[in-house]
Amino acid sequence: MKNLVVVRGGGDIATGTIYKLVKSGFRVLVLEIDSPSAIRRNVAFSEAVYEGKWRVEDMTCYRAENLKEAYRIMDCGNPALLVDPHGKCIEEIKPMAVIDGILAKRNLGTSREMAPVTIGLGPGFTAGKDVDAVIETMRGHKLGRVIYKGSAIPNTGIPGNIAGVSKERVIHSPAEGILRNIHHITDMVEKGESIAWIETKNGNVQVPATIDGLLRGLIRDGYPVAKGFKIADIDPRAEEYDNCFTISDKARCIAGGVLEALLSLQMEKCTHLDQSSQVYADCAATSIHKPLQVKEAMERAMEYGNAGRGVHESALKSARSIYKAREILCDFFDADSPEQVVFTSGVTESLNIAIKGLINPEDQVITTWMEHNSVLRPLYEMEQKGTEITITNPVLEDIKKAVGEKTKALVMTHGSNVTGEVFDIENIGKFCREKGILFIVDCAQTAGIFPVSMKKDFIDVLCFTGHKGLLGPQGIGGMCVRTGLNIRPLITGGSGVQSFSKTHPVQMPTALEAGTLNGPGIAGITAGIEYIYENGMDIIRQKEQKNIRQFYEMIKDEEKIQIYGTDNLTDFKKRTAILSCNIKGIDSSAVSDELMQRFKIETRSGAHCAPLVHKYFHTEEQGMVRFSFGHDTTSNQIRYAADMLKLLARE
Repeated sequence: MKNLVVVRGGGDIATGTIYKLVKSGFRVLVLEIDSPSAIRRNVAFSEAVYEGKWRVEDMTCYRAENLKEAYRIMDCGNPALLVDPHGKCIEEIKPMAVIDGILAKRNLGTSREMAPVTIGLGPGFTAGKDVDAVIETMRGHKLGRVIYKGSAIPNTGIPGNIAGVSKERVIHSPAEGILRNIHHITDMVEKGESIAWIETKNGNVQVPATIDGLLRGLIRDGYPVAKGFKIADIDPRAEEYDNCFTISDKARCIAGGVLEALLSLQMEKCTHLDQSSQVYADCAATSIHKPLQVKEAMERAMEYGNAGRGVHESALKSARSIYKAREILCDFFDADSPEQVVFTSGVTESLNIAIKGLINPEDQVITTWMEHNSVLRPLYEMEQKGTEITITNPVLEDIKKAVGEKTKALVMTHGSNVTGEVFDIENIGKFCREKGILFIVDCAQTAGIFPVSMKKDFIDVLCFTGHKGLLGPQGIGGMCVRTGLNIRPLITGGSGVQSFSKTHPVQMPTALEAGTLNGPGIAGITAGIEYIYENGMDIIRQKEQKNIRQFYEMIKDEEKIQIYGTDNLTDFKKRTAILSCNIKGIDSSAVSDELMQRFKIETRSGAHCAPLVHKYFHTEEQGMVRFSFGHDTTSNQIRYAADMLKLLARE
């Protein structure tokens, strides 16, 4: 819940933190045991367990009997106290932070799964493991320091030095029994004087003062104690009388560390995002943060004429822009020549042209279960005409087994749009070339992220889209075709040349480009690739792989989150920044909607146009929630997305 902080423990040190947080605008719920044993109980909100309410300085904490009453108390600006030793209510109320202020010198059950931010006071916690941060509680130079990795100084068993007195100022019970107080907090006592006795089965055992001084702390009369139990605290400084009623310097210092850690972690986890903020995690569908030079190039191209439809300057500007794009794409994909680069509306059209223009009814075609419908549906159409379709695993050994006498082509994706896995097209392509099998590759998810070479990877037709890794606009894509490969055109019509011919020109690239080309979109692709060259494809890819690794590591141990992939799932050097998962038992659309509506995290749910992938993982009904990040996604955004997904999984 927004702005709600749970503090486990209400002793004097924890009270300093509670006071600080309430004064800073947070709603605070204190969780206590049913019989707390605070020594400095004058300044401990835990006394509300016994008294119903307790005032420290100018703040009153009220005991609540249930959560409804606790909310009412907090709504009035006061801290509420609930008896809940094990923190059972935490899962229900979903606080933004849990602070363990029990100071038991060991962790009594606080974990990072309890809230987006978790903080432990003193030794017994490890920052980065069971809590997000630890606050140093040992008196001295490091008191109040925030520790984000590691632990506080171990408990020495020796109290901090005050006015030259350390161990002697703390009194422990000499026997097991019931404490009966003689003196009261703020009394001046002398060494050897009885301040209380322990009522035991064998009689009363006196509790003498260990030093002269001010009785600063003493647990409640009638409290059952064990031998060695800490029961009192004497301050050798008589002038500290007034401070018996105020929060100590130590507690305030620790509280400052808590507030620092809380605000810092809150910012780091992006839980401060305002209503206009968002985390875009659907780059596999389209990249939306385009380089400025892409937008500028498209704006310039909007003022160009129609390439190939005249010899005036406006038409020539467009023609030059388009040919420049062919040259840069030829170099980018290591194609045979700029003339073998064909522009289409996107990878779907490119795949339709390749499949329907090369495959015949009498042929066999091999594909894989990892394919997008842009591959599968054209193949199913060909199957209706008599083509034999064989579906296998996207690995070389299984592809070899699928080859038959009539095998004409292998059509497969370079990278899955569902799991992010990238496949070994180099060795697969080499095998196809040796066997005389056409190799048609869908590079929708890898173009601009992984290097692809038509020559090195033995590709006959490389199909790409502009609006994903190439950082261009939507509505533009293309294909690179090996020289000498004749493809039947899918569309015929205007070409700007050979207008009196009844048939469409056969010269490339005109043979596969009918009608007016998308000049602004083509200019956008050119600018996108120039951006990739300037910034380095390897650097862009490594940033994306770092992002998906961070996300995976943050959610992989969450019991209710199911992550999908094959054996290559954790080989982050061989995958794109895509991860698909589910919260067990919840429809993917419901999870995606919650992420958007509550946290403004934009993901893709459903079947992702990849039906065979979902059949393989048995998610036809549930679908999957796909997270896909860009190179400009920040670490904080990744952490926020992971934290909010885990939060939903625990609800």
